[in-house]
Amino acid sequence: MKIQLLQRKIPVGISQCAMGDPVRYNGGHKHSKVCTGLLAQCFEYVPLCPEVAIGMGVPRKPIHLLVEKASAPVDAVRVVGVEDAKVDVTEPLRDYADSVVPELRKVRGYIFMQNSPSCGLYGVRRYLDNGHGIDSEGVGIFARRLQQQFPHLPMEEVGRLNNSELRENFLTRVFTYDAWFRYVEEPEGNNAEGKEGADEGEAAKPQSLIARVIEFYTAHKYLLLAHHQEKTRALGRLLADAKTMSDDELVFEVRGRIMDILSRPATRKDRTNALMHSAGHLSEFLDKREKAELKDLIEEYRLGHKPLSAVLTLLRHFLPRSPHSFIHSQVLLAAEPAELGLCDFH
Repeated sequence: MKIQLLQRKIPVGISQCAMGDPVRYNGGHKHSKVCTGLLAQCFEYVPLCPEVAIGMGVPRKPIHLLVEKASAPVDAVRVVGVEDAKVDVTEPLRDYADSVVPELRKVRGYIFMQNSPSCGLYGVRRYLDNGHGIDSEGVGIFARRLQQQFPHLPMEEVGRLNNSELRENFLTRVFTYDAWFRYVEEPEGNNAEGKEGADEGEAAKPQSLIARVIEFYTAHKYLLLAHHQEKTRALGRLLADAKTMSDDELVFEVRGRIMDILSRPATRKDRTNALMHSAGHLSEFLDKREKAELKDLIEEYRLGHKPLSAVLTLLRHFLPRSPHSFIHSQVLLAAEPAELGLCDFH
């Protein structure tokens, strides 16, 4: 399997105000140049504003999250008017989220507006009925409903994407989620063809789902190791017993574990480990000087003296010498967000 990360723009949902549209409660917007300029190079946006969609209008009276008591569970909230608590849009927002599920099945990520009682993903302020704010443990009601409907979908907030490391992590998750559907669940011929090396004229046999899942894991193994070594090895053990699971169980479990692993930003330590594994596959094809050069460069990366791109460039330079398909398939060695111009080099 040779996975191409960017063959087309990837559909991603986004809060409409981040596109520069004046749909906020005060008639304004929260235009994000990172989203509409930088990330639009690889994302095709599906903009939505749930508050406008349920008929609240622009401008409109502000709303907030209401709870009955401190430390209430995340789902034990109502979305009510700040000035008039009788204005309750909890169910309309949830119903709207449910109504757009068919449209959002095609998206491979979602970018929400921070601090919004409908769309905030992290740390939304919650209030008591006396108007006192009690904590910042809330999740916007629309965003929360989509979390429940799409538990593995990569999600992030507009403001957090200004951080290069968080932006890189979100991009990695979106690229991987998109690749999962293209190669595993909706292959459309990408992986449904017979294995290479079949006799000429022999009808190509479609791969089984288990075979596609295992190939996908294999191609992403070193990328996953760069994010979480222990969980990646646990996933490998689960796949060793994959035949004991139904197709639906296998898809849900493996997809969920992969996205969980990638939700942890890659550390320099774990990346170094994955790079050393990659170098190990090439060592028999390198002379003494080349081995030393590669080893020294990886160490320089570990110490923070060289960017990841420098190591990847040298690994790719040596890659054609190896005849082994495993190392050629590794997504870790493909172009990463910094090299695509979407994040800082690090």
